[in-house]
Amino acid sequence: MKSRRIRYISSSGLIAAVYAVLTLVALPISFGVYQVRIAEALTVLPFLTAAAIPGLYVGCVLANIIGGMGWLDIVIGPLITLVAAFATRFIRNHLGDTTRAMVLAPLPPVIFNAFGVSLYLAPLLGFNYWFSVQMVGIGQLVACYVIGLPLLILLRKRGIFV
Repeated sequence: MKSRRIRYISSSGLIAAVYAVLTLVALPISFGVYQVRIAEALTVLPFLTAAAIPGLYVGCVLANIIGGMGWLDIVIGPLITLVAAFATRFIRNHLGDTTRAMVLAPLPPVIFNAFGVSLYLAPLLGFNYWFSVQMVGIGQLVACYVIGLPLLILLRKRGIFV
């Protein structure tokens, strides 16, 4: 029981650190309306482990503090990531470990970030809301489906976090 809790906390901390580092390493493309936040590929991890939920939240908070987009991005951005992580876990819990569920796993971060982040990002940067939804959505599709889905398939195949 105690080792399970240690593994949960360790996994969560590792995910937080990797998310923050990936965001900052790719800083020029991690923030703004035209963004492909590479770290968002990790948002598929709640499909494999519940420990990813707090890890993604903390990693996003850390990255957004350093990213410099302001308090809205520090507070609201991670909350959107948190909701999306719970939704991804919900897909796993209700559809099981199926191919269909795996294909749907990256969808919550795409939808929640495109529509949610654009609510504050568009006025903050002076863009039209629907334009922002499209641009953030395209970046999320790249991160979550082009990078995240193959990552999910690989980690599941290797039995990591399972």
